[in-house]
Amino acid sequence: MFPGGSAGIALLILRFCAGGSLLMCALDHGQFPSAGWTTLGIGVILLLIGVGILTPIACTVGAVIEAFYQLSSYGINQWQAVFALLVTIALGMLGPGAFSIDARLFGRRLIVPSRE
Repeated sequence: MFPGGSAGIALLILRFCAGGSLLMCALDHGQFPSAGWTTLGIGVILLLIGVGILTPIACTVGAVIEAFYQLSSYGINQWQAVFALLVTIALGMLGPGAFSIDARLFGRRLIVPSRE
């Protein structure tokens, strides 16, 4: 569930790319540095994705935020927004990798299905 080695490093890079795309989406829409609940929420999601805490949930929320911004704006590069959304969805499906807080909290276990 939490791959290490080169796959773990690739997932670490993917976490930073997903967080960066969410940050760029918020910056393009003028959310930072304005104060408010939106800024706080996006900051929390960025932190969760960056360090790998509850990554599937954080990526789901991040993907919803990116999709909302993509649908509510007209001056953005649509292809860039689609690829940023796909990166966030892929990370949510793959998980955080071995270099994350989730891996430390939940451990790296091998689940072997029983044959009955």
